Amino acid sequence: MSIYGNIGLYEKIRGTVFRRRISGPTPLYKTPLRFIWSIFYFVDIFLLYFFVISFLISIIFQHECYESFSIILYTSANLVLSFFIDFLLLIKGDEVISEEEIVASILLTIFLCTAKVIINVFTMYLFFIKYGIIIHTTNTAISKRCNTFFVKSVLINYSILNYFSLGETFLEFILTIFSIIHLKLQVQSYETII
Repeated sequence: MSIYGNIGLYEKIRGTVFRRRISGPTPLYKTPLRFIWSIFYFVDIFLLYFFVISFLISIIFQHECYESFSIILYTSANLVLSFFIDFLLLIKGDEVISEEEIVASILLTIFLCTAKVIINVFTMYLFFIKYGIIIHTTNTAISKRCNTFFVKSVLINYSILNYFSLGETFLEFILTIFSIIHLKLQVQSYETII
């Protein structure tokens, strides 16, 4: 228990998932989180491949709208952070874990999903600001470079990637809640047996 900074929060989560303290050895539970994180990890790999391919295509077609590079940077940072967060959750999620590891995994999952949602919303906000500046500019040089079909399609591609990442984060959060409910049912059936 010394690894948890806030013992009150730990006990609240423990009390929510586990109704009472079981005397004797700590039981082990099967959790579907491992499979959930591996699926989202591979989805993030697919999104990164799609991002790299679209970035290479924009280089091949000599994309010269320098004002859109910040959108590319925000999108890449968003996808890389989502990838690393899912990687951390993937290496944390074991198939059979103890009560303390379940509580730590729930805390980590809630924290990282919240961080991912904040990162995604911030990226979407910056994307809309930059997209509005690029499309509705009065500067003729920027308008000539950036108001082309190719630049608009590249920007829409990055917006789709950002939306997909945001949707993935919300789906992760919902599946985490379902996993906690599944775990709670497992705990109740275990306590019924005892």
